[in-house]
Amino acid sequence: MKILATLLFSTVLLASAGISHMIPFLAERDTIDGRPAVTVGEQAPDFTLADLNGNQVTLSSWRGQSATVLVFYRGYWCPYCARQLAELRTLVKANERIRLLALSVDDADKTRELVQKIKSDGNGPVTYTLLSDPGHKVIDGYGLHDPAYDGTQFDGIPHPAVYVIDKTGTVTWAKVESDYKMRPSNSDIRAALDKLN
Repeated sequence: MKILATLLFSTVLLASAGISHMIPFLAERDTIDGRPAVTVGEQAPDFTLADLNGNQVTLSSWRGQSATVLVFYRGYWCPYCARQLAELRTLVKANERIRLLALSVDDADKTRELVQKIKSDGNGPVTYTLLSDPGHKVIDGYGLHDPAYDGTQFDGIPHPAVYVIDKTGTVTWAKVESDYKMRPSNSDIRAALDKLN
């Protein structure tokens, strides 16, 4: 009983300090307005967002043509995101009809900075599409909004997540992280993609 009381007291202290997001086992269920994050078996909510060149990209535009890997990352300032995005350069095989989209609340300028940083490692450029969701409407629509950062400069950022969406627009695999340091490996995502063929 004393241990439980100490744990509850520590949880309250951490939450009041705004750092409960750093403790994975204390993380709340990923929700937005009480609604759970989009999950396997659901239709992926459609959206249209701008890419780095200002072109409008619509999720459903490739429906019936190819699968999509949709990645939500926290932002240009997050080293775990930079590492994940760098690794994703090798996910899609040459001539493979799979669309890879990555999005955050960052504007195009900040995203370009991140792309240049990744490219500077000497392992090649980012060859997939990065999208800006500055109003975090898509992040909210997928139930990924991380409330731990509300009211800060990182307001609206998502819990890191990866979705594999088949040609019909159905989510066939999903990984939503409560610990922002954790990301699925390319081999995990690849295994989910290979099941679609």
